[in-house]
Amino acid sequence: MTTRLVRRSFSGGGCLGVSFFLALLAGAGSVSSHETLTTTVLFDREIVRVLNAHCVMCHAADGPAFPLSTYEETWLKGRRIRAEVIARHMPPWAAVPGYGDFANDNGLTLREMQFVVSWVEGLGPRNAGRVFLNVQDPDRPRPREIRAERHDGHWQVGTPELTREIAAELPSSAGVARVVVDPGIASIRHLRALEYQPGNRRAVRAVFFTVERTGQWLGSWTPWYGFVQLPPKVGHRLPPGSRIVAEIHYRSGAPAAERGVLGLFFDESLSALMDTDLTIEARTDRRSTPRSVRLQADPKVRGQATVPSDTYAVALWPELPAGLTAIEVSARSRAGATEVLLFAKDPPAEWPTPYVFKKPVLLRAGTSLVVTGSFADGTDAPLRVRVSRYRAPG
Repeated sequence: MTTRLVRRSFSGGGCLGVSFFLALLAGAGSVSSHETLTTTVLFDREIVRVLNAHCVMCHAADGPAFPLSTYEETWLKGRRIRAEVIARHMPPWAAVPGYGDFANDNGLTLREMQFVVSWVEGLGPRNAGRVFLNVQDPDRPRPREIRAERHDGHWQVGTPELTREIAAELPSSAGVARVVVDPGIASIRHLRALEYQPGNRRAVRAVFFTVERTGQWLGSWTPWYGFVQLPPKVGHRLPPGSRIVAEIHYRSGAPAAERGVLGLFFDESLSALMDTDLTIEARTDRRSTPRSVRLQADPKVRGQATVPSDTYAVALWPELPAGLTAIEVSARSRAGATEVLLFAKDPPAEWPTPYVFKKPVLLRAGTSLVVTGSFADGTDAPLRVRVSRYRAPG
């Protein structure tokens, strides 16, 4: 048996040759020759899990951001990743932990943040030094490379009963395109779930689906959460002739086309129907607010609505105006108890998202829903929040 080594392996880094590893160090410019590996966090174990859960849905070859699938791609971007994670700029999720529990939460946990920071500061080892991908042995297959993989291209909820194509031409400037889809509903149907598979992940940032005549929110797609599924035995009532509006948010760049597929899931045996969305508009009362207060550096807007009957909140959908730095949605009971349902800081307008509760939140009749927003640039534009809900049975 003849074994040929392409180059001598560097055991500390796990699988990079000496010459390649030194070239990477020279290119990084931020690692001194005296630094050594000081972490037990490995790319093949902890980091690839973080990438799979939060990153590769955007950081891929056909995505809107630079790819982070392989060890080499991630290692070279390590310092930038560390800075973005510490600043909480990436992944794009503005909700502050501890206020609301969301099914589509894309924020890093404290443990995941510690993994990333420790790995970068510890010189980013690939594995424990027992797997060498740069060894060629004709009598033994090459070890499989561990890399982050995006799991898409298939339906996650199941096989949809009905599918429709979403086709839109996207101009070069960032904006919103609206497409009206006729699902061909000839009799009353009850929609229990909605899922979307985009055709242009490089350009599309989010898609929101509403009923054309009422504007009721049906569901949405974001790169990290591509479907909305209602609680068991709960559904949207779609009368005959109902049409669906797809609101496509896209990034700037060269003109592009979107050719996606919308999947609809129905259930006719329901015990509760979704009610019309409760819309809360927060704004400054200019009649009672002094001009000196309106022009302060951090003006606030406020609005509230009262829940008329026992209601379950399924999701919150804020429509983000420019300059918004923080938003809070709280529920105040008749007894005076207050629960913060959502608190988000610096929500990125380029990554709009709903906030879908893991479990529906019960709001008793008479509960006041209060929306407060803060702005940094002296504006006080109206802030609207939709509450997707259904009435409590009985």
